[in-house]
Amino acid sequence: MAKDIGKPIFDLFLVVASAIGFYMATTLPAVSMAGGLSPASFPKLISGLIFVCAVPCLIRDSYEWLVARRMREDATALNATAPKKGILQWLTIVALIVIYINSFERLGYIASTAIFCFLNVVCLVITSGEFQKLSNSRKLRNLAAYTVFAFALSLVIYYVFTELFNIPLPD
Repeated sequence: MAKDIGKPIFDLFLVVASAIGFYMATTLPAVSMAGGLSPASFPKLISGLIFVCAVPCLIRDSYEWLVARRMREDATALNATAPKKGILQWLTIVALIVIYINSFERLGYIASTAIFCFLNVVCLVITSGEFQKLSNSRKLRNLAAYTVFAFALSLVIYYVFTELFNIPLPD
């Protein structure tokens, strides 16, 4: 159960940001492009999907937070460290985003995005404390899986933007 307010706040942020993103996409000029898609089509689709997924998460996490708050359980060592882990995870993500933005032009889309995805997954797994519980062989297998995931995701997104949407990305 969500015992801290961070999850519902993040869910609320996603709902508000996606609604703003959808509204801003409607202000884009109505120019017809190849395939009958306008420049607003993709932003509307993504922000709409985020909104549709974030609303149930907001409801669930808010409910869980309220239930946990009413229960007034004794704080365990795990719960005492949870806010510190959350702050560390947020700071890690923000730092990685700044690095990603600065390396995007220099390294190109595929390399910078693959590195960004890999480092995000690794940093979040390490800061959650789950990585330390694994055996060394399992750690290596997970790192290999994270690497494959990062490159596959980068290549799929690159293909979608360059081939399907005809949007050039830095090589």
